[in-house]
Amino acid sequence: MSTVKKRKKLLAKIALILIPIFTCILLGALYVVYVSTIDGYLEAKNTHMTYLLNTVSNNSVYIENDDEFEWYLDQWEKHPERLSVEVTDADFQAFSRFYDKWAASRDDTNSDIWNLENLKNAPEEIQDYAARSKIQNTHYGFAFESMDNNYELLFLIDLNEDSRGLILSEYAERSLEKGVGDYYDLDLSDHPAIQKMLDNNSDDIVFEKVFDFPEKGNYYIGYKPVLANGKVVAAMGIVYNWEEFQQNTRQTVRQMAVLFIGGILIAMLILFYMLYRSAVLPVKKIQSGVREYIETQDSEAVISKMAEIKQKNEFGFLAKDISDLAKAIDRYTEENTKLTSEREKVAAELGLATQIQAEQLPSTFPAFPDRKEFDIYASMTPAKQVGGDFYDFFLVDDDHLAMVIADVSGKGIPAALFMMMSKILINNYAMMGLSPSEIFESANRALCKNNDNKMFVTVWLGILEISTGKITAANAGHEYPIIRQPGGEFELLKDKHGFVLGGMDDMKFKEYEFTLQKGGTLFVYTDGVPEATDANNEMFKTQRLLEKLNEMQGASPQQLLEGIHSAVNDFVGDAPQFDDLTMLGITLSE
Repeated sequence: MSTVKKRKKLLAKIALILIPIFTCILLGALYVVYVSTIDGYLEAKNTHMTYLLNTVSNNSVYIENDDEFEWYLDQWEKHPERLSVEVTDADFQAFSRFYDKWAASRDDTNSDIWNLENLKNAPEEIQDYAARSKIQNTHYGFAFESMDNNYELLFLIDLNEDSRGLILSEYAERSLEKGVGDYYDLDLSDHPAIQKMLDNNSDDIVFEKVFDFPEKGNYYIGYKPVLANGKVVAAMGIVYNWEEFQQNTRQTVRQMAVLFIGGILIAMLILFYMLYRSAVLPVKKIQSGVREYIETQDSEAVISKMAEIKQKNEFGFLAKDISDLAKAIDRYTEENTKLTSEREKVAAELGLATQIQAEQLPSTFPAFPDRKEFDIYASMTPAKQVGGDFYDFFLVDDDHLAMVIADVSGKGIPAALFMMMSKILINNYAMMGLSPSEIFESANRALCKNNDNKMFVTVWLGILEISTGKITAANAGHEYPIIRQPGGEFELLKDKHGFVLGGMDDMKFKEYEFTLQKGGTLFVYTDGVPEATDANNEMFKTQRLLEKLNEMQGASPQQLLEGIHSAVNDFVGDAPQFDDLTMLGITLSE
C-alpha cells in the first residue's frame, strides 16, 4: 500500500510540473495566434482604407488652396451649430436674391462669390451660405464614397488646438451619439496616431486601434491628415468596427484551445504510462534492492535483483552501476578493515608527535618563579595535530634572557621536524654566547645543508639584558614586534628584516637594539594572528590586533595572550583555522 501511494505521489508531482508548463505554452501559443491573426487582418485593411481615404480626400473636399481651406475652417469653427443645418432650395433662392443685390452694389466687375477675396468682404449672410454649402457638399461626397463599403463611419474633424475634436462632417448608415457640430473627446494620450500626425505635420496616413471611440466598441481607424500652409489642421477618418471579427477569432481560438487541451491530456496519459513502465517500476525495484542490501549487506542478492531490470535506459545503467557498487563496497570493506588498523597506528604516532612537540616548548608558567624582574607567557595552537610555529625562551646567563618566535614554511610532520631542528640550533648557538646576528648566520648555514625540500623558517630573536631592559634583536623575515612603554600604547616596532633562515647559504644578518622600560611590554607573534580569516574571507589584520591589545593595557602577558586568542576566535567564528596561532609576551616589573 505504501509503494502504491509513493508511486501515485511521484506521478502527481510530475503532473504538477508538466501541467503548468503545458498550460503556459498553450496560453502563450494561443495568445500569439490571436494577436497575430487580429493584427494581420487589420493590417490587411490598410491598403483599402488608404485607397478610400485618398479617393474621398480628392473627390469630396472641393477646396482649391490652403488659404481658402483655412477661411472655411475658421467659419466652421466660429459657427459649429450651423454645420448640421441643411441648405434647402429656399435657402438657395434667398441667397440668390441677396447675392444679386450685393453684386449690383459693387463697383468692380469681379463678382465671383466663390473667390476668396470676395468671400472675405462679403456680408455675413453670403459667408454663412458659402460655408454651409461647402460642408454640405462634403457630406454628399462622404455619402457617395461610402456606398458599397462596410465601414462604420467616415468623418472629418478639426484638429486646431482651440476646436480640437469638432466634427465637421460625417457619414454613417446608423444613428450615432454625436453628429456634425458636436465634439469628440480627444485625449491625445489615448490617440498616439493623431499625436504623431500633429508632431510630424506630414500627409502620411496613420492607423490605430482604439476602444470606445468614436463610440463604444472596438474600432480600427485610418486618419488622412488635412494640411494648410504646412500644418495639420484637420483629419479625415475612416472607421472599421472589428468587434465581430474579434468575436469570431476568439471563438476560433477557444475551439483550438479545446483541441489542444484534449491532445495534451492524451499525450500526458501516454507519457505517464511510459514513465511508469520505464521509470517508476525500475525505481521501485532499485529502491527495494538497495534497502535489502542496507539491511543484509548481501551483495549477491542485490546483484540478482538488479539483473531483473531490463530497460535500456538510464535506470538500466543505474541498476548495473549499483551491482558494480555492491561488488566495490565488498572490496573496499576488506581494504578498509586493513586500513583502519593502519590509521589507528598513524593516529597514535601523530598523538605522540604532538606530545613530543608540546614537550619541546616551554609550557610551565610562571616559567621562572624566583625571577621577579619580569613576567613572561607564551602559547601555540597548531592548525594541524602538529605545527610549524614555535616559541622559546631561556636564560643565557643570570642577566640575559633569550626570546624566540618562529614560523616554519608548511604544516604537519615535515614542518614539525624542521621546527625541532631550527629550535635546537638557535638554542645551542645562543647558549654559546653568540649575538643574534651570529646565531642567525650559524643556524642558517646548518639549515641550508641538505635542504632538498627547500623549507625555511622566519624568526624573531631578542636577547634581553634583564638589569637594564636593553634588548638586542634580529629579524629573519618575521612579523614586526609590538611594544608598549609605560604610559604609552602598543605600537609596531618596524625593524629591518633580514632574509629567512634556510633560504640561502652565507646570508648576513643585521641586529638592532632597543630598550624596554620597566613596566613596558613586548608582544611577538606569528602571521597566523593577523592573517586569521573569517567566513567572508576577511583577515584579522595587524591594525585590529593593535586595537585589541590597547583595549587591554595593564593586563599581564597571560591575560594579553588569552584575550587576543579569544578575539581571534570570535572574529573567525566557524571558519576553519588555516595557520598556527603562536604568541609570546613579556612585561618588565616596575
